[in-house]
Amino acid sequence: MEENRIRTVLAEKLTAYRKRAGMTQAELAEKLNYSDKSISKWERGDGMPDLLVLCRLADLYDVPLDAFLREGPLVRSQAEQKGRRLIITLISIGLAFFVGAIGFFVCYLAHVKVGWLAFVYAVPVSMILLVVFSHMWSSILWQALSVSGLVWTLCGAIFISFVAIANMKSVAMLFMVAAVFQVLIILWYVLMYVRKRNKARREADRVLS
Repeated sequence: MEENRIRTVLAEKLTAYRKRAGMTQAELAEKLNYSDKSISKWERGDGMPDLLVLCRLADLYDVPLDAFLREGPLVRSQAEQKGRRLIITLISIGLAFFVGAIGFFVCYLAHVKVGWLAFVYAVPVSMILLVVFSHMWSSILWQALSVSGLVWTLCGAIFISFVAIANMKSVAMLFMVAAVFQVLIILWYVLMYVRKRNKARREADRVLS
């Protein structure tokens, strides 16, 4: 990107993010300990703030540093992204239990006594959704927790099913299998964490070399 284009994009984004934050040039200048003339100069493209100022603006607007040079729509703030992801997750889990409620209602009409198991299985289904979302958006810790939750809730649902339908309590041994699988999950995600950390170190060494 050539210098004139950088100036133009930077000026547009500085103006847009300030307005989205609901601040005037004078209010922003007070927060940065700069004059409003400097803010106006940056937003006209007649000058560019230094890297330290851009870092402070990124913290203030809760956006990544490169957001000021990205062409296209504004980047959502971290708080907005987290809120949006939480809403998507809650709606998805709500839909899982809604489907469970439909299953329960159908079983009730059919005079099936164990129709309440539809709600029991809605729990591991919800955990499947959490596994998907955590691997899309969250850290390795939350990924490991979601997979562990899926294993234990699924085992619990199967156990409850066998007890409710056939009164077979011997399937409790299934939890022993889950415990072994839990150890494997921990080892796998520890390995993933170590690999991720080593990759970051290699990239840092390559930049510094």
